[in-house]
Amino acid sequence: MDIGSTAPDFRLPSAQGPDISLGDFRGRRNVIVWFTKGLACPFCRRQMVQLAVAGAQIRGLETELLQEASTPLEQARMYHRRFALPFPYLCDPEHVVAKAWGLAVRPHSAQRFLRRLEYPPGATQFDSARPIPGETQQLLLDDDAGFFIVDRLGNVRYGHSGPYYSRSWKIPTNETVLTELRRLG
Repeated sequence: MDIGSTAPDFRLPSAQGPDISLGDFRGRRNVIVWFTKGLACPFCRRQMVQLAVAGAQIRGLETELLQEASTPLEQARMYHRRFALPFPYLCDPEHVVAKAWGLAVRPHSAQRFLRRLEYPPGATQFDSARPIPGETQQLLLDDDAGFFIVDRLGNVRYGHSGPYYSRSWKIPTNETVLTELRRLG
């Protein structure tokens, strides 16, 4: 997704209840659209905790954070019942929205994933989330991760994406996110 381009609109079901559209925020709020594997992924859970720490500051800068995941809706709603999800958790198990945003999905070996699967020190409430059989197949895809900031007019102002399992992929730091949001005024 190119900086300055119009972000593709979408409407997805959320774990918390109603469908949410990017257009719901147009003219009112900036939006962070964060493409993840979901709660079944230990790396995504750590990133979720990182972003939740800055949640109040992000909201204070008139910004909504939307987490888009390949999680099936039923599984996402089970997560919502068990855990306090810090922001809307949107379900796109077919990767329709991710592909519209230019993110790729590539198969890779289970061995590569299992080598990287470790739970970092400092367990959180989300560390007890485990994938269901259908999610395990999704975890084995090397779908691109993405982190985009969209302004009130619907234009992409910040973007960072790439293969999720590459050693270089990390979401931006909270400091970087807050700096970018302040630039939007």
